[in-house]
Formats: sequence, C-alpha cells, structure tokens
Amino acid sequence: MENDALVKLSKAGDLSKITLCRPPLNYFNLELLQQFYEILDSFGEDPKCRALILEAEGSAFSAGLELSEQTKQDIFLLLEKFHRVAQALNSFPRPTIALVRGMALGAGNELLACCDFAFASKSAIFGQPEIKMGSMPSLAPLILPPLIGSRRMLEMILTGNLLGAKEAEQIGLIHRLVPENELSTAAEELLKTFRSFSSPVLALTLYAARQPRVREMEAHLRESEAVFLNQLMELEDPAEGVKAFLEKRQPKWKNR
Repeated sequence: MENDALVKLSKAGDLSKITLCRPPLNYFNLELLQQFYEILDSFGEDPKCRALILEAEGSAFSAGLELSEQTKQDIFLLLEKFHRVAQALNSFPRPTIALVRGMALGAGNELLACCDFAFASKSAIFGQPEIKMGSMPSLAPLILPPLIGSRRMLEMILTGNLLGAKEAEQIGLIHRLVPENELSTAAEELLKTFRSFSSPVLALTLYAARQPRVREMEAHLRESEAVFLNQLMELEDPAEGVKAFLEKRQPKWKNR
C-alpha cells in the first residue's frame, strides 16, 4: 500500500487489520471509501484470516461523511460508495471487530454498527448528529434497532444527542468499555477464543447469525437511498446545515 493511502491493510498470522488513515477525524471521502472497498473486496475467502480488526489513526474513529462532498453533485456517489463499504463489511466472511477511540459519529457510528464486535475506550463518543446539520442518517434506522432497540435509535437520530462510552455500553451499542491501552489486548483475547473452534463451523455459524441484519439492509437500503437523494437533497436545509457547520454558526433553516 502506498504511503499516502487513506486506508491501510496489515496482516499478522491469522489476524487482519484495516486502519483508517485520514486523521485527525477520519472523515469518509470518496477516495477513502474507494480504497476501503477495494481492500475488503480483495480478501475473497482467505483461509488464513480468522478475524478482521477495524481501527483508526488520530484522535477519532470517524466523524462521518466528508462535509465538502455532501453536495448535490457528489452526494449520490458518496452515499453509493459508503453503502457499498457497509454492505461488504456487514457480510465479511470472518468476525469483524471495531476498536473505537474518540468520536464515532454519523457514518462512523453506522460503520462500527456493521461490525460483529465493538470495543471502545473511555474517550469514545457516539452519535448520529446529522439532524443538527439539516440531514439524516441513511443506515442507522436499518442497523441500530437490533443493537439498541427502536426507541433508542429514534432518540439518537431525532435529537442528535451524543452518547459517552459508558452509556453506549449500557444500551448495547458497544460490547465492552476497555482502557485505551488494552483495546488491542481485548481483540487478541477474542481471537484466542476463535482459534479454539473449528474454522468452518465458526464461519457457518457467523453466516447464519448475520442473515437477519444482512437481509434487512438488502431489503430496505434502496428505499433509504431514494428518500435521502430524491427528497432530502431537494431541500435547501441540508446545504445550509453544512455551510453553517463549516462557518461555526447556527443554521438558518428555510423550512423551520
């Protein structure tokens, strides 16, 4: 992988790791999402891989989709690439483990929800703040209810309020709160458990257990995209929300 890669793949024995490399906030732009998908797509059925870790450089896991690319010209491709990554991660043939430090907001929060396991440090913050910028999450209504329930999902996306790591653990958004210097150790302990099992049995069990969430995403993703692209993006408020955020001021909604 080139030095300027926005996503890096590393392998050590039977453990593979994908690292987001666009610090400090690891916004998902078109190029990062393209590199991310190409890495996921390159695995195939790698028999050596027992598990995949997803983590990030810098002070945040990811603050979400790149704001400068959320325009009428780019948003279709940005959403398409993000959803392609989410679907690939959601159906990856090995257990996936997110290690979260700092912010996991918007698309960052949705992406960790696509992972099978999520460990977070005490500094981690989670949320779907899109509504505060005149927008909406495209995946959260599909993937969060099985984890935290419909009521908590609605609270997150309709208020935009953020959650600390302790509350995220309590409601089931993450599996465990871990000291930051022990995140890798937590993942390694889980991997030791996987190593004690039959590899094909583990793969088949994972496949069967994932089917409800995979089918849910496949069944409703296009409908969610249509609402986002054909209705939301026809309003003036999404553009005003992004502009206000970048200018560090309160938005002036046209459709209050």
